[in-house]
Amino acid sequence: MKHSIKTILTGLALLGSLKAEERPNILFLFSDDHALRTIGAYPGSINQTPNLDRIAKEGALFTHSFNVNSICCPSRAAILSGKHSQANGVIGNSSKWNGSQWVYPRELGKAGYETGLIGKWHLKGNPTNEFQSWEILSGKGGQGSYFNPTFLSPNGETKVNGHSTQIITDKALHWLKKRNRQKPFLLCAQYKVPHIHRLPLPEHMSGYDDYEFPVPETFFDDFSTRSPFVSKTWMALKGMKGHVLNIAPLESELKADPKLRPPFLQEMTRTQRNAWHQAYDPRNTRYRELEKQGKLQGDERNLYVYQRFIKDYVRCIDGLDAQIGRILHFLEKEDLAENTLLVYSSDQGFFTGEHGWAEKRWMYEESFQSPLLMRWPGVIKPGSVIGDLVQNIDLAPTFLQAAGLDVPSTLHGLALQPLFSESGPKEWREEVLYQYFDGGTLQKPGPYNMPRHEGIRNRRYKLISFYEYDAWEFYDLRNDPNELKNLIEDPLMKSRIQWMKQRLLKLKSKFSL
Repeated sequence: MKHSIKTILTGLALLGSLKAEERPNILFLFSDDHALRTIGAYPGSINQTPNLDRIAKEGALFTHSFNVNSICCPSRAAILSGKHSQANGVIGNSSKWNGSQWVYPRELGKAGYETGLIGKWHLKGNPTNEFQSWEILSGKGGQGSYFNPTFLSPNGETKVNGHSTQIITDKALHWLKKRNRQKPFLLCAQYKVPHIHRLPLPEHMSGYDDYEFPVPETFFDDFSTRSPFVSKTWMALKGMKGHVLNIAPLESELKADPKLRPPFLQEMTRTQRNAWHQAYDPRNTRYRELEKQGKLQGDERNLYVYQRFIKDYVRCIDGLDAQIGRILHFLEKEDLAENTLLVYSSDQGFFTGEHGWAEKRWMYEESFQSPLLMRWPGVIKPGSVIGDLVQNIDLAPTFLQAAGLDVPSTLHGLALQPLFSESGPKEWREEVLYQYFDGGTLQKPGPYNMPRHEGIRNRRYKLISFYEYDAWEFYDLRNDPNELKNLIEDPLMKSRIQWMKQRLLKLKSKFSL
């Protein structure tokens, strides 16, 4: 017998009778721009992340986790509200955040949870009463600095010496130690890493100099079957240069003329700069030698840029993974692991060389997908691999239901709890909706020369509408996982494409409010 989602959720709503001491703590670890291929637990990984992998090994790895809008502010708003961008009002990075709308942390606070946010907030408008306590990165448009960042709290701004990845962990552990132990907690520790400009922790600046990371097979994509504007966006790796790749004057040159020091080095202390120069001066000396020898031309230059980029990206991930290891150790030491729902995710995925890009925003898989790892002892079977279609809007209802609270019918997301059970069949969504609003129009190109677009994806097929251009793309993800062959004109796909266009219209209408 097949159970409906409503039947399953009604049964799970019985969790509402949980006693306070039986409700799980919720620890949400969140990063920025983390590509799936740089997490060891995911297929095709290019690096090792033992602590992140441990969360998956002791819990669940979600292989089809997606965001609703692949850019920082809209993704964060979707998680807080459990709704798509148009409904929560944050359609792009310049959208103002409405903190008075329904958000899950406020509801958990009302239900007796102690709630806190530490790290990257990155919404236009500071927190108000969404969390009971908060300390967020300040400056640089909400990004904050990697080194010696400024934090903003209700008490004002404070500059803290160190690297943001370690500082956020320090603050998270301090919050956990000082919490009210009579209450369950919700803590969101949200990291800047590995967002550009990628500056690793000093202890992770070295390494990988003699190692070449694999180059994505689509690195030299010619975009021959895609819409013509796709190849004209400003996110190609070959366009990267200078400080974005940690290419800067040598220490000896800066001693001779301190005015040459780039801003990111000016933010560092002398000890931090010394560590940076020790790691990067040899690389930059070698870069100059290759330039002088004429060995950085055409494809050779593009491949060199890729290696400079991906090595710093992975170095940043190494630092993040080490800090997550500290958190895992603390949970064990304090006997918190068994009654804590631990979640790791990122606001979106990231192109790490695929199609020659280093960015996000697109509905193509590398950007559309978000990593999702979840550990919940006694509820999630260790080593679970969940392939159902989930989205970041599902986190809010999942957290509510974990706390024994009712999930409002107005939310667009679904509680993930039915996916944790192996007993009996279940119904689940058959497709996910994507909408990117931050692009421009034909008359006025948007950021990164990107077009607005939207689309729908099911387990096998993806349909994308570039509506400003009246252009469509359609992919068979089973036979073309790299999305290289646009089948929009394939007569064999005509009926399926028409059906998905109808589904797109239906979901857009359903999730607009």
